[in-house]
Amino acid sequence: MRSKIFWLIVLALVILIAIISCVSPRSPGNASVDIIPPLSAIYQEPEYNYPPYVYDEPEDEPEEIPQADPGELDITTDTVFVAERYTGFLAWGYFRHSSTPDDIIVIESLVRDIYTDTVLKIADVIDIEKMEKVLSLLAGAILAYAPEAAPYLDEIDASWLTHFVMDHYGLGILLSPDIAPWDLGFLYVHLSYEDLDEAFLLGVELGLREPPRRPMVALTFDDGPSPYTEKILDLLEYYGGRATFCVLGYRIQRHPETLVRAVAMGSEVIGHSWDHSNFTRLGRSALTNQIERTTTEIQAVIGQSTPPLMRAPFGVLNNNAIGIVRDMGYSFLHWSVDPRDWYRDNRDPDIIYYNIMQRVTEGSIILLHDIHPTTAEAMIRVIPRLIEDGFQLVTASELIAYHYGELEPGEVYKGFRNASW
Repeated sequence: MRSKIFWLIVLALVILIAIISCVSPRSPGNASVDIIPPLSAIYQEPEYNYPPYVYDEPEDEPEEIPQADPGELDITTDTVFVAERYTGFLAWGYFRHSSTPDDIIVIESLVRDIYTDTVLKIADVIDIEKMEKVLSLLAGAILAYAPEAAPYLDEIDASWLTHFVMDHYGLGILLSPDIAPWDLGFLYVHLSYEDLDEAFLLGVELGLREPPRRPMVALTFDDGPSPYTEKILDLLEYYGGRATFCVLGYRIQRHPETLVRAVAMGSEVIGHSWDHSNFTRLGRSALTNQIERTTTEIQAVIGQSTPPLMRAPFGVLNNNAIGIVRDMGYSFLHWSVDPRDWYRDNRDPDIIYYNIMQRVTEGSIILLHDIHPTTAEAMIRVIPRLIEDGFQLVTASELIAYHYGELEPGEVYKGFRNASW
C-alpha cells in the first residue's frame, strides 16, 4: 500500500514539472531546443517614399573656348603612272596662318618602283657621272621659262633635282621658291628623255632604249698580267668581247702596257691582292695594305679609277676579311663556273673548253687564269663558241650592274649558277 502511494506521488511530481517547463520562460542555462511559437510576428522593412532627385541647373551658360585658327592650305597635286611600273606624286603650294607673317612653303615628291617597292632617289634615275650634262639641261630649261633667273644659275647644283617626277616624255623637276633668291614662285621644268639620253638610267626599263644583247657571261682572269694575256686580248678584240682581269700587284709593272690595252678595249682591271696572300690569315693592317697597294698601282698604270670590286686569293673568306673589305668600301667578285684550269691535270685546252661549255649559263662568272698558256690556247675555241651560242662577253661589273644593281660593300657576287666545284 505504501509503495503505491510512493509511485503516485512520483508521477504527480513528474506531471507538475512538465507543466511548469511548458509555461515558464527559458533560463540562460537551459539547453533545450528553441521552440518558435507559430503565431510569432515576422519583421518587415518599413516602406519609405523617397523624394524625386532634382538636378541643379547652372545659372549661366559656360563661356565658349575660342578655337585656334586652322590656317589655310593652298596645295596643288599631280600624279603619274609610267610604264606600268613607276608611280610619281608631286604636291606643292603654301600654308597660311595668322601667327606667321609669311606663307610656309609646302613641297613633297615621291617616285616609287612598284616592282621592288622602293622609293627612288635622284641617283637611281640620273647617272651621277653625267651630272654636269643634266645640270646644263636644267639651266637651259629654267632660262626658257624665266630669263630673269640667269643671275642665280651660278648656284645650280644637284640639290636642285631633289623634287622630281617621271612622266611619259621626260623628267619633271619642281623648283621651290626658296631654292634661289628669285621672285618666281614655284617653277616646274621638263627635261626630255631624248635630251637626257644615257644620263637617264631607266631608259631600258621605260622602253626608251634597247636592252643589252643577252644572255651575258663574264670571263675573269686571275693572277696576271703575263705574256699570255696579250693573246687573250687579241681574241677579245677580234670578236668584240670584254673581260675582267684580276691582277696581282707585284706583276703589274712587268706588263703595264697590257693593262692599258685591256682598259682601252673596254675590259676592266681589278685587284686580286699584292702577292696572293690568304686573306683569312691576315690582320686588318696587312689585309688593307694588300688591297690599297694593288689598287694604287693599277690606277697609276691605267690612269683612271677602278670599280670598288676585288677578288680574294683562293676565293677564301671569313667574317673578319669580309668586315675589313666592307669597311674599305669594296665588294667581292667570286665565280659560278670553275673549269679548274689551274689544276695541273686539267692544263689541257680541250679539257678547259669542255668544262666551260658543260656548265656555262646566263649570268655565269667564269674563273680562269691567264698565267697558263693552256688557258690562252683554250680561249681560241671558247670565245667564238660562246658568241656563236648567243652569249655576250661583258665585264663582271657590267653583269653585276645589270642583274644586281649597284655594288654593295662587303657583298660576295657569285653569278647566277652558284655551282663551282
